[in-house]
Amino acid sequence: MFEMLVGYPPFFSDEPAITCQKIMHWKKTFTIPPEAKLSPASTDILKKMICDADNRLGKNGVDEIKKHAFFEGFEWEKIRGSKAPYIPSV
Repeated sequence: MFEMLVGYPPFFSDEPAITCQKIMHWKKTFTIPPEAKLSPASTDILKKMICDADNRLGKNGVDEIKKHAFFEGFEWEKIRGSKAPYIPSV
């Protein structure tokens, strides 16, 4: 989700070992860049998903995620019957 909203992964590095270190020390390395200009709901959901497991959004079930402000107006019940917003040409 972070990569889709921001445009690159949250712990990116050209060196796999550095990427691993960033992930292991996420409390010090995780930031949401201001230049991404994310909505408050986007910022909030990212912070609630990239956190300690005890505090993570969804720890009490998927409905917690579905009810987040990021998904306001999204019709979960109709998702299977809806047309994909983008279908690549073959």
